[in-house]
Amino acid sequence: MTDNKHESTRPIEPEAAPMPQGIRSTRRAIVDAHAHLYDSRAVRYGIFEQRNPTFEALIGDYSALPRSHGLDDYLRATQSRAVKGLVWHEFIADDTLAEIAWAQRLVASAALPMALVGLVDFADPGLGRRLEAYRDVPGLSAVRQHLGWDNEDPLRRMAQRPDFMSDPNWLKGLGTLKGFDLRCGLEVFAPQLADVLAVVRANPEIGFTIAVMGWPTDRSADGFSRWRSDMLALGRCDNTCASVSAIECIFGLDWRAADVGPWILAVIEAFGPARSMFGSHLPITGLSHGFDRLYDIYERIVSGFFDNEKDMMFRGTAAAWFRIPQGSTVSSAERTARWPE
Repeated sequence: MTDNKHESTRPIEPEAAPMPQGIRSTRRAIVDAHAHLYDSRAVRYGIFEQRNPTFEALIGDYSALPRSHGLDDYLRATQSRAVKGLVWHEFIADDTLAEIAWAQRLVASAALPMALVGLVDFADPGLGRRLEAYRDVPGLSAVRQHLGWDNEDPLRRMAQRPDFMSDPNWLKGLGTLKGFDLRCGLEVFAPQLADVLAVVRANPEIGFTIAVMGWPTDRSADGFSRWRSDMLALGRCDNTCASVSAIECIFGLDWRAADVGPWILAVIEAFGPARSMFGSHLPITGLSHGFDRLYDIYERIVSGFFDNEKDMMFRGTAAAWFRIPQGSTVSSAERTARWPE
């Protein structure tokens, strides 16, 4: 592995300058690195049938989430920008293989190029069968496992135990991924990043997505320093790519741009524009400030970068990392016909 190095202009601090005039005409084309599409009429989602305290601890009161969020809903919410592709992530279905089958049918009929990310458990004895099933799904280019573990709060635990990344059976399961040409996302909280670093260094043949900005949990000055140090170490591994998304899960539903900006700039410092990408986290971001404000703030935060660097962060990095297939997109005229302003 080699150290990542990049050059760019120095970004301005968030909210240090007003939003450019005519922002609607200057908004960038995007590939959304993290979004959810689902249909509870076709696939069962138990979180909508009864309160899930763990899910609620991660995103807050989710009762306002739509019970179904399809491609038309997504395109309506994002019509202010030219969406060139979307990376679909699974959404806590009771039957994850049935959810993947639903997503596969969606991809086959969608006018928008999409890549799929499927759920795995590297300690599962049935892992091989699942990966073989995923091999046959067009557009499925990555898998992920939820490993977040909060030592202090039992509700903020997405895994059954905290030590998977040092468990020989789990590590053996992860190793089988080398024969499948799939990216791997390990969704953890910031105190677990040292464990992720050991896994990343031991598996240079696997591309790892550092999701949710490494999920900072301590936003104090000391917490920022520890998190930044871990992210810089991960960024020096050239088999990693960082995803900036789920801002509301990290900073709360009423997050402010001035609070978020230094953390996003630190992610880009660690990984560089060619290995940093932005995601909307729709529809969950709708519980907070919504898509338009989120992406306007993303653009403001990185306004000091070169134009080609911005294009990488908003579009190119996600397209390349998740292997978004080339194809047709929903045109501006079609959007206007469907959803006139």
